[in-house]
Amino acid sequence: MRLASFDGAFVRITTADGEAFEGECVHNGAEYCEIEFGRAEESLEIDRWLFYRSEIRRVERLPEGTAGLWQNRRMFCMTLQPEPFAMMESGRKRWELRLNDEKRRLIQPGDVIRFAESTDETEVLHALVTERRDFPDFAALYAALPLTECGYTPRTAAAASPKDMERYYTPEEEKRYGVAAFRVEIL
Repeated sequence: MRLASFDGAFVRITTADGEAFEGECVHNGAEYCEIEFGRAEESLEIDRWLFYRSEIRRVERLPEGTAGLWQNRRMFCMTLQPEPFAMMESGRKRWELRLNDEKRRLIQPGDVIRFAESTDETEVLHALVTERRDFPDFAALYAALPLTECGYTPRTAAAASPKDMERYYTPEEEKRYGVAAFRVEIL
């Protein structure tokens, strides 16, 4: 991999542990790649991250014009199972439900979530977070949100239960962290 060939390009770096970061490749060397990304608030805050070649699984050049879409936004990466991914892609799923762990506490309206389909991580969606709601548990979340926008069909929403989320999270994790819902708009 020649990291220098990405100098000045807008790139997606996938690390050895599977996390993805997007930004402008601002400085390269034979052994590392530095990308810059930030988000607009009252003033532009810029972060620079340095990735050593040993940490990088893949570097992709993003299409021309992509930088304007992401440059002033924080990006978070998540995976979705095939069915929720398809529902998100079609616009039927508008709320993403997650444990409110350390990573999810950082996500705020205006941020972008990059969703990768769990069985084919080349299938991705980018979504703008338009609203964030925190709840003590999934029971409170299920009572407050329209389940047909959370990944249930009108037929399955009638039988939906907060216990459905135990296939992803343990009751102990739910109690420890609480839960969050992110209303998203596909970009």
